[in-house]
Amino acid sequence: MENPSTATIVCQGDTFTFKLDQALADNGGNFLVIEATEGQSNGVSRAHSKASGIKLVEEPTDAAIDIHADYVAKNGSPNASAPKIFFRYYYVNSSPGEKSGTMLAECKWTAAAAGGEP
Repeated sequence: MENPSTATIVCQGDTFTFKLDQALADNGGNFLVIEATEGQSNGVSRAHSKASGIKLVEEPTDAAIDIHADYVAKNGSPNASAPKIFFRYYYVNSSPGEKSGTMLAECKWTAAAAGGEP
């Protein structure tokens, strides 16, 4: 089974999206499993093993996936005191139950940019 591509993760304010940089050639019957950690302090450099499932996407594409509500329900809101979030993600084929290799990623939450001009 093909491994997932790299991912682009945006985590700013209440915007929290996960996007595969390249979709599977044939995504039929495949699920994307996204796991994430609770927010970690800036001093933490590797915490991927603490990640737990937050989202299961059937037949994933390369469209951005809003994971904000799923993340907050599992881990609480990202914040400045623990801004680093570590991810693991992989595919599972629903027929044979075959699992792809696990990909690792991380992002750092930032506050929403101040909007508007005076």
